[in-house]
Amino acid sequence: MGCCCVKKSDKLEEEESLNSQKIDEEFDKAKKKLSQDVKILLLGGGESGKSTIFKQMRLIRDGEFSDEEIDQYRKLIRKKCITQMQILIKASTKLVIPLKKTEEADELLKIKPSSTDWDEEIGNLIHELWNDPGIQKTYEEKDKKFHLEDPSNYFFDEIERISSDYYVPQNEDILRARTRTVSIVEEELIVNGFKFTLIDVGGQRSERRKWIHSFDGVTSVIFVASLIGYDQTLREDNSVNRMLESLNLFRELFTRSWFKKSSIILFLNKKDLFQEKIQKVDLNICFNEYTGGKNYEQALDFIQNQFIEVSGLGGNENRKLYPFATNAIDTSNIELVMIGVLDTILRKNFQTLY
Repeated sequence: MGCCCVKKSDKLEEEESLNSQKIDEEFDKAKKKLSQDVKILLLGGGESGKSTIFKQMRLIRDGEFSDEEIDQYRKLIRKKCITQMQILIKASTKLVIPLKKTEEADELLKIKPSSTDWDEEIGNLIHELWNDPGIQKTYEEKDKKFHLEDPSNYFFDEIERISSDYYVPQNEDILRARTRTVSIVEEELIVNGFKFTLIDVGGQRSERRKWIHSFDGVTSVIFVASLIGYDQTLREDNSVNRMLESLNLFRELFTRSWFKKSSIILFLNKKDLFQEKIQKVDLNICFNEYTGGKNYEQALDFIQNQFIEVSGLGGNENRKLYPFATNAIDTSNIELVMIGVLDTILRKNFQTLY
């Protein structure tokens, strides 16, 4: 009897192995079939980081940026260093914060970024001004009193390298250099052997009206929300909080018929900056009911639950929301997250085929 039991067990194991192999083969076939039709739409408000994620996807596919792109970003980064420092100088005047380097400030304000060739002297001016206590104090007032692009301090800290005649932008420089999306951009990409089409569109209010109705039938939507927007206002409307605007836009996704069959994936982006900000700026400045103080995990969970609540998907077994905390600058983080996202999309669509 003992032998019969062993033989029966072996037979069951063999059948289970064959069944598992068959499922894997069917899944691979489905993967090839679905990859031809998978379209992922990147949505989110302005400056949420979605275009950085788009650049990351291209970097993962190609391994590097082209020489032409590197040259374009060299010019863009240097131009941004000038314009962002000019914003800081003007803001210091408006906020009545005195500067020690007044001559350098006056000299930099005379420069026209779009028509001036970069030289070492410009880099020296920016370096001197960035180390001025008045500029540092002014910088601390950004988001509350005026708008400044998120990675400006990164470029100011790297100004000596950027000023060099031999400066070649690194991948991180290019990823951090913000470029506003004002049109619809599509790319065929590949992650972990899975091909798909990624679509990036403008995030400002004026841009959204052009695209929101154009994507009926997309496979999935990746909605990108900036975690640090809770004490910031929209660039196009100073009276509107960025986090609340993001929640309203997210809610709108679930009221539109165009996305009823699409998987909705939430990227809570800029988690690295959020970890720093939550230690300085309490989340209850935006949400009165928040009581978690400086605890990063509690704050992250609270924001995630706000998005779940406005989606109306809490407890909905037929349609789920898939949230991820992301750092768009970290290539390995985005690649790992996208592998999980694509697996989720594939398995969900696989169920519709079989």
